[in-house]
Amino acid sequence: MVAIYHTAYPRLRKDLSPHEVGDVYTPTDKELRFAQRHCKRTSASYLGLLVQLKLVQRLGRFATLGEVPDVILNHIRAHSRSRTSRKELQTYFASGAKIRHVKFIRQYLNIRPFDSETTGALVRGWALEAAATKEALADIINVTLEYLVKEKYELPAFSALDRLCQSARREVNDRYYDQLCGYLTAGGRQLIGQMLRSAGGASGFGWNTLKNEPKRPTPRNIQAYITYLEWLTSLQNSLPIDLGLPPVKHRQFINEAKALDHAELMKLKVSKRTALMIVLIRHQYAQTLDKAAEIVIKLLQKMDRTAEKKLEEYLAHHQKQTDRLIAILSGTIQIYLDKPKTVTAFDPVLGKDSKLILQMCEQYMAYAGNNYLPFMMPLYKKQRATLFRTIEILNLASATEDKDLLKAFRFILKHKKRRTETLCILSDPDSPSSKNVMNIRWIRDKWWKLVTGKSTKRVMVQALDFPAMRISF
Repeated sequence: MVAIYHTAYPRLRKDLSPHEVGDVYTPTDKELRFAQRHCKRTSASYLGLLVQLKLVQRLGRFATLGEVPDVILNHIRAHSRSRTSRKELQTYFASGAKIRHVKFIRQYLNIRPFDSETTGALVRGWALEAAATKEALADIINVTLEYLVKEKYELPAFSALDRLCQSARREVNDRYYDQLCGYLTAGGRQLIGQMLRSAGGASGFGWNTLKNEPKRPTPRNIQAYITYLEWLTSLQNSLPIDLGLPPVKHRQFINEAKALDHAELMKLKVSKRTALMIVLIRHQYAQTLDKAAEIVIKLLQKMDRTAEKKLEEYLAHHQKQTDRLIAILSGTIQIYLDKPKTVTAFDPVLGKDSKLILQMCEQYMAYAGNNYLPFMMPLYKKQRATLFRTIEILNLASATEDKDLLKAFRFILKHKKRRTETLCILSDPDSPSSKNVMNIRWIRDKWWKLVTGKSTKRVMVQALDFPAMRISF
C-alpha cells in the first residue's frame, strides 16, 4: 500500500496557520443560512452540520470527528457563534441527524455518493487507463482522484482507492507480460529456456551474465566482448524491433529484472519471468551495441595514431635516403643543363639504379604532405577479423538519405572472403555501358590514390586497386 502522503489524496493537517484555517474553513453567510434552515442555531446539530460541510468542501469526502483537529473545530465554532463542545459533537456524529445531514450536504454541494459497484467500476476503468502508461501507484491514484473530482463524486476511503488501483495496475502489467510472451518464436522460447537452466547458463552465458552490467571492452577482452555481443544478438533476433511498451513501463520492467537474482526470477509466474527477460535482453543488447561502436571507433583511432607515429619514424629513419634523392636530382639537373642534347649523359648519375631510384621517389611521394595513411594498411590487416565481426553485428543504418557509405560497407562485407588484387565495382564487367554498383566519390583525397590507384577523381574508376595499397616499409 502506497503512503497516503505520496499522493494527492486530501488530508487534514494539524499544523495549520491561522491564515490557512481562515481561508479554508470560515463559513460564509450563505452556508450559515443553509445550516439554520435545517437546525436550530443553538443546537449541536448546527455546529455539526457546518463542520461536515466545510470538511467535505476541503476533503471531497465525509470525515469522522476524530480526524478534525481542534484548531479547525474551534475556528468554525467561533465564526458560527456556537457553544457546543466536542463531547456534544460526538453525540451528534453518532446520531441519525448526522446521517440525514449527509443527504442535504450532497444536494447543496452537488456531489454524488461513492458506490462500490457503480462508482467502483468507473474508478477501475480510470485506473486501468492510467496504469497503461504509468507504473507508480501514487500516479495512478492521483489520476483517479482527478476524475472523481471532475465528475463530482465523493471520494472513497484511501484504502479502497489503493486496492482498486493496485488491482488495475496488476491487470495491465499482466496484459503487457502476455503481449511480450506472444512475440517469442519457438526458437526464442528455446533460447530463453536454455538460459534459465542455471544462473551461469549452459554455454557460459546465463541470467547472471545478462543481468549484470557488461564490462567496458579493453584491448585484452575485445574478442570476448564481441562473443558476448554475438550471444546477445542471437537472443534478440527473435524479438520485434518495437516491444510496444510505454517508456515508464519499459524502464520499470528493466529495473525489476536487474534487481532479481536467478532464484527470485524462478519464483515468478512464467509470463512475468519471460517478459522481464525479453525486456532486459533488448536493453542490454542496445547498451552493448553502443560499446561495440566504441570498439570500432577506438580501434580506428588507435590505428590512426600508430600510423602517424610510424610516419614520423619513417621520415627520421629515411632522412639520408631523402638527401641522396635530392643529390641525384641535383646532379641530373646539372647534367641536363650542361649537355641537354644527349641522353647517355645521364648514365653516370642514374646507371643501373634507375628503377630503384624511381621506386624510392614514388615511395617518398606517397608520404609527402605528412600522409600517414599508407602505414595504416598493415594495421588494418591485424584488426581485420575484429572489425568485420563488429560491423556485421552493428547492422549500421544511415541517419540521412545519403546511403553511399552504407553501400560501401555492404560491398566490403560481401567480398570479405575474396583474395584478389582488384575488386571490380561495375554492375556488369562485360558490358561497355555498365555503371558502378556504388559511388566512391566520398573517399578523401589522401585515400583516393591508395584505394583506386588513380591520382585524380576526374577519371572513371572500374575497380578497387589493392596493389596500390601495398607499399613496402
